[in-house]
Amino acid sequence: MKVAVFGATGKTGRYLVRALVAAGHTVFAFGRDAQRLAAICPDAVPRVADLDEAAKLDLSDAEAVVSLAHGRFVPAILPAVPAACGRIVFTGSTRIFSALDDPAADAVRRGLAVLRSCDRPAWILHPSMIFGAPEDRNVNRILAFIARWPRRMPLCLPLPNGGRHLVQPIYYKDVVAAVAAALETPPDGVEEIVLAGPEPIRYRDLVAALANELNRRATIWTVPSSVLAGAMALAGKLGIVPPVDAAGIRRATEDKSFDVAPMRDRLGVEPTPLAAALANMRAERGGSLVPSSLSRDDDG
Repeated sequence: MKVAVFGATGKTGRYLVRALVAAGHTVFAFGRDAQRLAAICPDAVPRVADLDEAAKLDLSDAEAVVSLAHGRFVPAILPAVPAACGRIVFTGSTRIFSALDDPAADAVRRGLAVLRSCDRPAWILHPSMIFGAPEDRNVNRILAFIARWPRRMPLCLPLPNGGRHLVQPIYYKDVVAAVAAALETPPDGVEEIVLAGPEPIRYRDLVAALANELNRRATIWTVPSSVLAGAMALAGKLGIVPPVDAAGIRRATEDKSFDVAPMRDRLGVEPTPLAAALANMRAERGGSLVPSSLSRDDDG
């Protein structure tokens, strides 16, 4: 197929472009930056476009459209999709299920409401926290934080409410596989599926597993989420990059637990267990789990 991919230079988009090209598709990679587009894949067709200028979008030769761009851009992309386009895949986020006040989630909800109200069959895929790519800013931040902690000092990590909340992160290659499968699978109207890991895990157990991979033992401190959010906000003002920002601390008060049976049954994608994903990451990174750009293990 001739597939237009929006968000092609993003943390997941670049890997989707490469996978689709490898599968034999003609891929039109859309993004704002020509240099970043050119660096993704030499066999993709780069197309510079600004989604804030939707009137200039040309998708006339696309047989399928995939958007990994922010959900707020659905109203910009959808009118440009040709009537003859047989496959439409948009991505949202599991953040839309949050009960917290979240302007970013509200923007996604508004964008997806436009797609739900149209009469065109389409997929909406909601990834949970995506991890595993070198560009990931979730698990990589934790790994980098642990790697930078001096080995002469006990590794003590303050977590909101002791990290007892549940998370269900998904390996980035599973997201790529799910999007590729959606392109090949006709949806039942506007069909929505959550993309998540095989099972939920307590955040403290996730952190402990990451520390163990780096041969460290983490002691978890229980800190009220409001106190930790304030500390993270202060760190940001002081120019210190914390492993989690204040907004992330607030979201950490909610459990994230999702049914992945539709992901398995409808898309045929079996989510990768955490241990296997970490082993893949280590192999891809030449034996070091922490990306070289983030690693600085202080043994002094």
